[in-house]
Amino acid sequence: MDDMSARARLSRRSVLSMFAAGATFAVGGGLLAGCAERKSGKGNAEDEDALAKLLPDYTEYSIVKPDLPAAKYVLPGFTKYPTDLVRALTEKPVTSGKEITAMTPLWGPIPPGVGSNSFFDANAERLGAQIRFQIVNGNDYGEKLSAILGAGDVPELLCIPKWNSDYIGGFNEAVGKLFEDLTPYLSGGNVKPYPLLANLPTRAWAYGVYNQQLKGVPFPSDTFPFGMLYRKDILDGLGLAEPKTADELLDVAKKLTDPAAGRWGLGGFDQEVRRIFGAPSEWRKVGDDLVHMYETDEFVAAVEFMRRVYDAGVVHPDVVANKQTDTKVLFESGKVVMYQDGLGGWKEMAGRQVSVNPEFVAGVLVPFAHDGGTAIVYKNEPASIFTFIRKGLGEDRVKELLGALNYTAAPYGTEEFQRYTYGVEGTHYTRDANGAPQKTALGSKEVAETYIFLGGRPLAITEAEIPGYVQAAHTWQTKAAPLVEESPFEGIRVERPSNYSAIQQPTEDKLADVVRGRRPVSEVKQIVSEWRQGGGDEGKEFYAKVLSDNGR
Repeated sequence: MDDMSARARLSRRSVLSMFAAGATFAVGGGLLAGCAERKSGKGNAEDEDALAKLLPDYTEYSIVKPDLPAAKYVLPGFTKYPTDLVRALTEKPVTSGKEITAMTPLWGPIPPGVGSNSFFDANAERLGAQIRFQIVNGNDYGEKLSAILGAGDVPELLCIPKWNSDYIGGFNEAVGKLFEDLTPYLSGGNVKPYPLLANLPTRAWAYGVYNQQLKGVPFPSDTFPFGMLYRKDILDGLGLAEPKTADELLDVAKKLTDPAAGRWGLGGFDQEVRRIFGAPSEWRKVGDDLVHMYETDEFVAAVEFMRRVYDAGVVHPDVVANKQTDTKVLFESGKVVMYQDGLGGWKEMAGRQVSVNPEFVAGVLVPFAHDGGTAIVYKNEPASIFTFIRKGLGEDRVKELLGALNYTAAPYGTEEFQRYTYGVEGTHYTRDANGAPQKTALGSKEVAETYIFLGGRPLAITEAEIPGYVQAAHTWQTKAAPLVEESPFEGIRVERPSNYSAIQQPTEDKLADVVRGRRPVSEVKQIVSEWRQGGGDEGKEFYAKVLSDNGR
């Protein structure tokens, strides 16, 4: 996930990808457009502590000790797989046997559907019912969400990444109209029937509150929304070192690019370059002023550099032509050597390639600044993906659906986690000499990251089946952690004004035209001016008041 705020195409991001997804589109009509005109579309913000009465009581459910310790901004790591798994749930959560409908994203091949997939059958046996997934390519997910939310036609369970909803005007109002208020079922001690949901971090739950109602079951985020993935095997084979400045990045990309061999140095990388040049992820407090990234010199410098990169011909032509290109496919095949993705994309692709291409070695560049100085690293909010339950299903059905989400919240070390992640031992995976699961041919065909998008579970680095991955990921996080730049809104749950959300995607589209050479760089100031007039200034006034109201 890619995994994957990731803002734009993370994964915020493959989460997995957590953090690997695509930006989305503003809605032009239907439910969302009507809502956007109402007063409630002007946004809302509350300190997380003020939401405490709405949130579940936290109860830890921990059964395995990590091999690599957690630290501030660093996840715990498990370098070996537990030999004995614990069954967390003794009863099937869906007692009616009625099939559940759900829509989730996927950054990878779409697996066979219900009726032709034993992985789904194995989980249905534990759940008490099938979940009939509508699986949508993650790069197209925002557009699909806009359509179904606008029409008001949603499944029983709907996964909504925040990097998509942030770009949908009127989203807050749509949540109120379309989705169940979970406060009576989960707040305080009401969460006791769902002990695995109670194990999710309190801060993550706070971000599922809309209009003073608990609406979304969170997928907790790790700290880092994205990174610059690279093919270490290809760089090493060509004798190239990892770049540590912007100029070195362009130089390495030029040396990697060989159109005759079907290889280009770079895929999509916009947010990573903004970070490299020191622009804020969104807002930054400068003295007494609140400044948006678009208004900074660092942002303009990043756009100018991106234009140099595109003009140099080192970006894969499919990415130049279409910013929604699935770069993972190009990366795995060696046609793209470096690109931005959610850190979940790293493990996702490395896991696929273990049995396909033993020479495949991916990594993530250690964060650097454009001039080799001190870098900054962006920080995710505590949760960036949520699962919503359709309104009007009745109390009994809501409880069944929460039971299903309790199942998908089962943490590492449980039988449930093993089943919804890997399937059935001997059928979908076998264990290697270290006890780590390795997919069989059937597992490679049928098992996909579907159940994991229905809510989340406490995060950890657990992929011991990928040689060297756990240690490498833990080391990268340890190096990146001291560079984290926190938002001035840390600890404040913000619901964006509708106009501010709606103007974001058109602005990003204009900037994409600039970096791809379809508009001159000189038009950046005009684009920012249009952003300000179209909702940016309204957003700035709103966010500045939020800080003032919270004494910041």
